[in-house]
Amino acid sequence: MKVLYKWKRSIFINIFIVSLFSVLIALIMPKTFRSTAVLMLPSSSPNIGLLSTFTDFPFGNLLSQPGDNSLSLIAILKSRTVIESVINRFNMVTFYEAEDIEEAIEELTDNTQFVIENEGTIRISCYVSTGWLHPEADEELAKNLSANIVTYFIERLDLVNTGLKSKQATFQRAFIEERYNKNILDLHNAEEQLKIFQENKKLIALPEQTNAAIEFAASIKTKIMLNEVELNLLKSTLNHGHPEINHMVNEILELKRKLNELENGNNLMDITINEGLFPVFSKVPEMGLQLLRLTREVEIQNTLFTFLTQKYEEAKIQEAKDTPSIQILDPPVMPIKKYRPRRLLLVMTTSLISLIMIILYFVSVENYSRNSTLLK
Repeated sequence: MKVLYKWKRSIFINIFIVSLFSVLIALIMPKTFRSTAVLMLPSSSPNIGLLSTFTDFPFGNLLSQPGDNSLSLIAILKSRTVIESVINRFNMVTFYEAEDIEEAIEELTDNTQFVIENEGTIRISCYVSTGWLHPEADEELAKNLSANIVTYFIERLDLVNTGLKSKQATFQRAFIEERYNKNILDLHNAEEQLKIFQENKKLIALPEQTNAAIEFAASIKTKIMLNEVELNLLKSTLNHGHPEINHMVNEILELKRKLNELENGNNLMDITINEGLFPVFSKVPEMGLQLLRLTREVEIQNTLFTFLTQKYEEAKIQEAKDTPSIQILDPPVMPIKKYRPRRLLLVMTTSLISLIMIILYFVSVENYSRNSTLLK
């Protein structure tokens, strides 16, 4: 405290000079203006991908996370294509007094900020600075330029993102259309194979025809049993070789032959049976399996046809859609006040640091003088 009191005049003068110099520097140093916009993705962005239809797919959420679209938009904003278009649009090479476009790209990249907020929105900020000891017109230019750059970033983002989505929609439409046309052919072939099989096998409804054949075979079996009983009665009353006995024997043989055709069939008899409506019992399992496979193929192709028809129409609508791919939550506005420098904070910080340094200096001088006196 004695040192401070002794050198109070010098300390005050030095602090005053440093503070005055800080104020002058703060007054002539460049001003930076910031314009900001907040974007959000459309609340309903239809997905025409093939897996989007299967809402019960257990791992469907792993295919596309909510932040993926935001990250893709950030990638577009940081792309060289968008950055170069902004530089060319506002002649930033001349504004930054850069040697070439590469240096201008670095300057613009350092003075722009793209941030994904916790709510999923995207914040775009652009910083534009004036020169040293600038006129008032430079401030107005910086204010307008910061807002215009952010606006142009949004326009280019929407244009590029819409173009990419259009290309994706066109690709998906072409893919679905190709698969749709192939499905029509596959469905036609499956229906033709089923029709040919039913025509060749005389199958209208296999279960009903099999039941009818079983009932017919049961009636033949019953007739045979009744005829055999009647034949035994005739043999007991008539002489051997009687015409009625021979007629009954022939009738029983014919019924057994017909029953054998129904149960087993043969080369000659298969033709006879297949020309009717009764399937051969021994071939019912095989025909049933073939009919099941052909019917199942038709059902599969028909289900796929319904699905692809819906997706094909959605793809055509998506391809023709021309709506904004982003939504502007907070549009960019021309800043009113400067973002930096904070003059008061700068002057106070400089003054405080200079005060500490000056005090340390005079304390060191006093200590040096005292030690020098003691040594003498």
